Amino acid sequence: MNLDVKNWNYFTLGDLFDFQKGKRLTKSDMISGNVNFLGAISENNGIREKIDIPKNELWEPNCITVNYNGSVGEAFHQDEPFWASDDVNVLYAKGWEMNKYNALFLCTIIKQEQYRFCYGRKWTLEKMKESKIKLPVTTTGSPDWNFMECFIKSLHHKLITTKITKKPASPDTSKWQRFRFGDIISSINKAQAYNDDYLINSDPNSKDSVPYITRTDEKNGVKSFVKNQELTGIQSGNAIVIGDTTATVSYQENDFICGDHIVVIRADWLNKFTGLFIVTLLRKESYRYSYGRAFKMDIIKNTVLKLPTTKDGTPDYIFMENYIKSLPYSDRI
Repeated sequence: MNLDVKNWNYFTLGDLFDFQKGKRLTKSDMISGNVNFLGAISENNGIREKIDIPKNELWEPNCITVNYNGSVGEAFHQDEPFWASDDVNVLYAKGWEMNKYNALFLCTIIKQEQYRFCYGRKWTLEKMKESKIKLPVTTTGSPDWNFMECFIKSLHHKLITTKITKKPASPDTSKWQRFRFGDIISSINKAQAYNDDYLINSDPNSKDSVPYITRTDEKNGVKSFVKNQELTGIQSGNAIVIGDTTATVSYQENDFICGDHIVVIRADWLNKFTGLFIVTLLRKESYRYSYGRAFKMDIIKNTVLKLPTTKDGTPDYIFMENYIKSLPYSDRI
């Protein structure tokens, strides 16, 4: 099925949905349980943790949740009862029937509005109600919910399998030690920046294509694949990459080029397993930074990470590698 968007029409979100605002819960109110707690994050379908909340206080499923703060504009379909934090707006269908297929279509469309907002310009409830999205339409000019459902159903995929079926126990971090990040790496540099207006998009499977890494936190930082037209700023793979103004962190296994404000980090202990371990810890620091307080090179070097150690007190990179390898689906990395 083709998406011929030129014949689509704009619709106001407030006309399509009934809105509810999430509610604040303090840490002291949170007890571990089996209810999804939604926060303003961009992954795991918005689920930040599992908590214990009475059933009569939960939001009903079959709705779309949209972050208005934090990872602004991230949208997810919820098919289980949940609790939404006050950084999340909850959208229920108004006058039409939602299902997981047309909801997933809508989530993708809503996410296209992310670029209009950031930490400094929140997508508040009133702004969200007034926002417009472009949708396919029927001959009568109403949203074509059947087309949306059929389009999502037409997207075929093969389920990812893994031979690792047992999740390892959480590591005991009580004996881990703190290390200044700059003391355990061999180099940190600002990458040569390319403007994508001057790049030629390429098939990812083409031998002459390279990933174009930007400050996005989606698709492991890859905005697109571009043609290697004798580019001089190609970075070698096996590197940790940080977007300094957005504090987005990724590990890049293959050669790549960069957009603006990209920092490239290298170390002699780095491979895709230790890289993913360290990237996870660096991402835990990203909440401290935004456009107003960039994650610049000096700050990156002075960042302190708590790491597993060997008997002689040095970082235990073998443990890090083996831990990542022990995780389900690590055999598919």
